[in-house]
Amino acid sequence: MALDINMEEHLELSFFKLWTRNMDTILLCVCYRPQWQGSDPINFIYGNLDSLLLQHSCKHFIMLGDLNQHLVERSFQELLTDYGLTNYVDFPTHISGSSLDPVITDLPEGVITCRPLGMVGSSDHTAVFTTITTSVERDKPVDRINWLWNRGISPT
Repeated sequence: MALDINMEEHLELSFFKLWTRNMDTILLCVCYRPQWQGSDPINFIYGNLDSLLLQHSCKHFIMLGDLNQHLVERSFQELLTDYGLTNYVDFPTHISGSSLDPVITDLPEGVITCRPLGMVGSSDHTAVFTTITTSVERDKPVDRINWLWNRGISPT
């Protein structure tokens, strides 16, 4: 579900609420951070993450997109450190050999995986395929007897 988040117009952030199979909720932020924006998008997330999670009743957070984080490394690292987030993209995502497209989250290792898909169209970025694995909570099995009445023989 797309969320309407009040923020400065120049920020290129889109927010979504996702539900897992076991009904946990995830706040997803898709971001494009052009070089001229400086740390503004990361500072917005840093200053508003707790209230956004609370306001939208989300348990977890994922942020992905073209962040060009190498240009705002200090702000990016503070966000990761202070919120206990991990960047799961550990491969180059740009033709230059840099990793410019992180997938950061508070989800534990083993729940989220990322892999490169290759260049798409005329883009100089590699597409990142991200999988979130959630466990299915199953009901406890119940023993029962199923009577097949239509197979019974009528008494004569």
